[in-house]
Amino acid sequence: LVPYAAAARYVVVIRDPKDVLVSSYHFVRDAVLGPAMPSVEAWYRMFLNGSSLGGSWGVHAAGWWARRHRPNVKLVAFKAMKRDLPGTVRSVAAFLGVEVSEEVLAAVVAQASFEHMKRIDAKFHLGPLLPWRPPGAMLRRGAQGGAAELLTREQRRALDARVVGEMRARGSDFPYDEFADRA
Repeated sequence: LVPYAAAARYVVVIRDPKDVLVSSYHFVRDAVLGPAMPSVEAWYRMFLNGSSLGGSWGVHAAGWWARRHRPNVKLVAFKAMKRDLPGTVRSVAAFLGVEVSEEVLAAVVAQASFEHMKRIDAKFHLGPLLPWRPPGAMLRRGAQGGAAELLTREQRRALDARVVGEMRARGSDFPYDEFADRA
């Protein structure tokens, strides 16, 4: 749903959809809805059907994958970023045409770490979304592969199958296993 412009540069981080579901559930529950939050099962069904906050994960990923060859689009796998943050920062800097010293690179990596961002979490708050609810934490775990805390193995497998099928139906050759861990 992001408008495309040739003059802009896009760094698109794609995270395992199962982790996106779990992260969004905790965020919406803690920051916005509180006890009015739908059940995990209801949230799962909404996500599976593409009717959650961000729409369909498969449509989003396939759409950016189709644009990956454009010179102003860079796709980053969240799991690769977690595995090699310095390499990801170098790659994004090169994409943006920014030359950085090792000292600057180390400083950017330190400030892009989950630990640093968690320490300054209040700077990311959206403000009070509802007058009766204080803003919740923006950052919870920042991890890859934590979907099992809310989803059963069957749900995780069904979600994998659903989004892969949805992308294939759109003619996408998106390499799912580079971006997500199958259940």
